[in-house]
Amino acid sequence: MVLDMFRYEGVEVVVSYFPVWEMFFSMHVLSNPEHHLTRRKWVEAKEKSYPDLIKEIRDLGEVTDSWILIIDSEKWSEIRQMEIVEMLHFFRNKNIYQWNEWVKRSVGKEMSVKERNRILDIVEKYYKCVFKNEEMILRPYLVRILQKEKEKCLKEGLWNWCGNVHSRLKIKQDTIVYKKNQEYGFEKKALNKIFITASTFVHPHLWMCNCSREIEVVKSVIVEPIQMDIPEDLVNVFKALGDKTRLKIVKLLLQEVHTTQELAKEIQVSEAAVSKHLKIMWEAGLVRKTKKGVYMEYEFKTEMIDFVPYKFYETMAN
Repeated sequence: MVLDMFRYEGVEVVVSYFPVWEMFFSMHVLSNPEHHLTRRKWVEAKEKSYPDLIKEIRDLGEVTDSWILIIDSEKWSEIRQMEIVEMLHFFRNKNIYQWNEWVKRSVGKEMSVKERNRILDIVEKYYKCVFKNEEMILRPYLVRILQKEKEKCLKEGLWNWCGNVHSRLKIKQDTIVYKKNQEYGFEKKALNKIFITASTFVHPHLWMCNCSREIEVVKSVIVEPIQMDIPEDLVNVFKALGDKTRLKIVKLLLQEVHTTQELAKEIQVSEAAVSKHLKIMWEAGLVRKTKKGVYMEYEFKTEMIDFVPYKFYETMAN
């Protein structure tokens, strides 16, 4: 839903409300409530009213990349301005090959027809049961917010406004820098279009779209009091890493996959002790385990090397 358009230093600026984006991010919040403390009361209300539906949303969290599989697609620009019903109709009419072109980058694999249909069924059910009524309130509220933000943007200048959107969005002389799991830089002169939008669900994340020569700047709108708390998964990661023996295990697993028996021999402790340490690390999401014959092999999740500082900064800087 385009609200306004203007140009700034050769860049087309589009002020928009994205109902599809807001719905999928609300599902992301339901899938990962511990990361979104400013939506805790809302999540608790939905858990109480729709326990089975919320469970289904969480069960599909892994295969949907926590429900951002559509809005994080390189093809997102094709449906960015659609209404939710229009989006559902769009995907219902796609065959499985076309669907996989959309989502394989986000989820890292192709899906079966059954998997795709289950996802769309849950999205449609969530929209009809929950978000349709929710959106009737959110839409006029966010439209008013965006109209005010547009006036601020025109008054302050586009780049100054962008620099105040998030503590990890840095505006330099010639570039825009997103500080996420690593730094992503965009040259201002290379941008054709900037979309300005707002969300009641995005906090504390810094959103960055994957569309060529376009960026989306999402203004976070806080609708519940910010509660000083730390996500439990971050606490578990630091607990798991806060032990000398477990750090030795991490070092070994970074070199290659190991069994419990091999790790016990390397660090000279009992297999039972290693198993206890590995259980803590697995519960914190630091390792993968695979059954191989009579042994269990463990592998360190290398993506956690980037995740830990990113989550620490995201939690502490907001």
